[in-house]
Amino acid sequence: MSSKKSMLNAGLLLLVTLVLMGGCSSTETVISSSQQIITDNDEDSRSTIVDVKIDKYEKLARDFPKEPRYQERLARYYWEKKDHEKALGAVRNARRIDPDNPRYDYLAAQIYKGIGSYSAAEKSYLNLIEATGDQKFSGPLIELSQLYIEMDRLDLSKKYLDECLAIDPTFGEPHYWVASIYLKQGRRDLAIKSFERYLRIGNATRQEEVLQTLQALQPDLRIHDIR
Repeated sequence: MSSKKSMLNAGLLLLVTLVLMGGCSSTETVISSSQQIITDNDEDSRSTIVDVKIDKYEKLARDFPKEPRYQERLARYYWEKKDHEKALGAVRNARRIDPDNPRYDYLAAQIYKGIGSYSAAEKSYLNLIEATGDQKFSGPLIELSQLYIEMDRLDLSKKYLDECLAIDPTFGEPHYWVASIYLKQGRRDLAIKSFERYLRIGNATRQEEVLQTLQALQPDLRIHDIR
């Protein structure tokens, strides 16, 4: 019985994946040479701007060594340049000057997550959440929950998503991720309910994706039944 259920869940996940990917494999976006030149030029221009900004804030950081905001901005521009070692170094410099600022934990968490250092990212997110004390914010909670999904620690992810919803039940994004967790766990009925809550709240960011998923899970679904 359990193996049959596992096969059913695997088939369901495959169906949802195929629906979400539908139409993508049969078409290909062709970029003209002129469009490519424009895109390349835009990227080159942005890269040049970032280099100029880095030069500017490196000089300001040298001239004003006790000013943490210049180190923070350097960290952000190094991060954009994908120079993660220098970005983390700038975060450490900012923290030495201004040790109690939780923004540096958030920035460090983002950098660590981007380079796949999940344990370090987790630690930084937890430090940030602890620093806020009783004044809870949904942003760091949902980002930590997404990190736990990537780490396949679904129970912990669900815990922080529930905290997000306790802060603001009308925030649609946590409902989407809760539904995704239930789907990964093969808890189809609960996934459907959470996806429907996402739509009822009126969040449009993932509306098309969620509608397609619900239609894959419930082939007889009538959209106006949700709305």
